[in-house]
Amino acid sequence: MISFRVIDLALAVLTGILVAFLVFVGMYYTGSAESGGHYVRDESAAPSHEAPAELSQTAAPKADHRVRVIGSLVYIEGAPLFSQHPRWPTGCEVVALAKLAQFYGVHKPVDDWIKLLPQGPLFWRDGRLHGPDPREMFAGSPYNRQSFGVYHQPLLRMLGPWFGDRVVNMTKRPWEDYETMVRAGNPVLVWGTISNLPVRRADSWITPQGEVFHWNGNAHVMLLVGFSETSVLVNDPWTGTLRRFDRGAFKQRWQTLGYQGIAIRPK
Repeated sequence: MISFRVIDLALAVLTGILVAFLVFVGMYYTGSAESGGHYVRDESAAPSHEAPAELSQTAAPKADHRVRVIGSLVYIEGAPLFSQHPRWPTGCEVVALAKLAQFYGVHKPVDDWIKLLPQGPLFWRDGRLHGPDPREMFAGSPYNRQSFGVYHQPLLRMLGPWFGDRVVNMTKRPWEDYETMVRAGNPVLVWGTISNLPVRRADSWITPQGEVFHWNGNAHVMLLVGFSETSVLVNDPWTGTLRRFDRGAFKQRWQTLGYQGIAIRPK
C-alpha cells in the first residue's frame, strides 16, 4: 500500500513542475509582447534568402517609417508586406507599386491600380507572337499566368497624379543613389529577378511598331527596403515576405534589366 507521505511527496513534485512550466510560459509570452512580435519570413526560401536574424525579433514596424541601422545593415521599417499570389500571378510590378504608394499614405487596392495600368494583348499571327511594347504598356494582363509584364515608364505616369514631382525616376542612376534613398527612409521600386535567379532569354514578340522585343525571363519587381555590405533586403511580391539576397548578384540582375527603379520623395 502506498503511504500518504509518498502521495504527498509526489503531489509536491508535480506541483513544482507545473509552477515551473507556467513561469516559463509567462516569461516567453512577456518577452514576445515586449519585442512587439517578429517580421514575416519566407520559410521555404534558402537561408541566404531569409531576413537577417537580427531583424527577426526586432520591434514591429512603426508608423513613422524610421530607419533602423544595425552595424552595416540599413533597414526601413513599416513598408507593407503582401503577396501577388494567387490573384495577380504576373502582376509583381503593380503590386510593388501599390506597396510603395501605401507607404506614403495612398491606400488604393491593387485592382484599382490595375485599372489605371495600360495593357495590351498578346496574340499569334502568321506564326509569330505579337504584343505591346512594355515601355508603353503591360504585355498581357496581371491576372493571367501567360502574360509578361511592364517596364518603369507606365508606372511613373500612374504615380504622377498622386505624387506629382515627388516621383523620382531612378532608372540609369548609379546603385549608390538607391542606397542613399533607402538610408533616407525612402523605399525604391527596383527591377530584378525572381529569387535572385540569373536572367535568361525568354520569349520575343513583334510590337505594333514592327520591332522585335526580347523579354528577359525571371524578370521581377520588388521593393528595396534595406542593404548591407553584402546583401540587399526587399519586400518581395512573389512570396509576400521580407527577403535577403546577395548584393553583388542582385546588382548584376538589376543592371541586365536596364538599371530600372522608381522612388518617391517625402513631402
